Amino acid sequence: MRAAIVNVRSFSHPHLASIYTEGLWGFPDNERNRERWNALEPGGYVFLYGEHRGIKGVWALCRLLDKEFAEKPIKYWEPPDGYPLLIRLESVIPRELKSKEDLDRVRPVTKEELASAFSVGAFRQKYDRWSLYVFGSERAPGVTYSLTKFERVRMEFESRNSKMRKLERPDHEQLKEVIYEMGRMQGKYAYKEYPIEEKRLDVVWKKLPREDAVPYIVWEVSLSGDVFKDLAKLKHAYDLWNSIPVLVTTDEMIERIRAWVEGSFHEIKDVLRIIS
Repeated sequence: MRAAIVNVRSFSHPHLASIYTEGLWGFPDNERNRERWNALEPGGYVFLYGEHRGIKGVWALCRLLDKEFAEKPIKYWEPPDGYPLLIRLESVIPRELKSKEDLDRVRPVTKEELASAFSVGAFRQKYDRWSLYVFGSERAPGVTYSLTKFERVRMEFESRNSKMRKLERPDHEQLKEVIYEMGRMQGKYAYKEYPIEEKRLDVVWKKLPREDAVPYIVWEVSLSGDVFKDLAKLKHAYDLWNSIPVLVTTDEMIERIRAWVEGSFHEIKDVLRIIS
């Protein structure tokens, strides 16, 4: 599946009436646009990038419903026959996109983040212009960037704009899942129940996907079990791999854990992170 980012420049531009009214957008028919437009696949995700409330970034996530070549002028645009490479979109986030006000509650991924954190080179340019960038899992005509880059941006955008259910007291498995997803969202290679000799660590993050790459952060969740064993596993990971050890626990247990770290586990007291 392929995906795309469409630069509409500004969500206040008169041309945006076509998106707000019927989810329609178009591109001039030149060699570059035709090649990228041909590479688009209906069903894929499309980000709309532009300026809203003085901030440039991706503000809307859509699905590409279909594409077609315009056989007649389009009333929304000037010139009406200047953008015949058409796409039709359905908004996913926000759920409805009928006006620029529908973007007011959206938390965007900004231009600066796209350029630096996600390494999408097109957004390092000083000036924006109407454009189309296609992301695919393989090299092909019209594909501008790898799909992996797009998926990282999408995961971050969805995370910022999701309504998470508040957990009064998350359990061990829920916290493991949160830590695992945090790693994936940041582009790390996360693993649950990672083996360390005859034991297993709750979650680890690696910087590289190779089997011989060692974890650089290791996590243990300790809510009511044997904290001494959890600390022993974290110390062993530090000794074995020089990993950063992190213990997730409750407020009530923190003082007791710190006493153990000052004593039996003093070797890791300067590197261990304890998180409530």
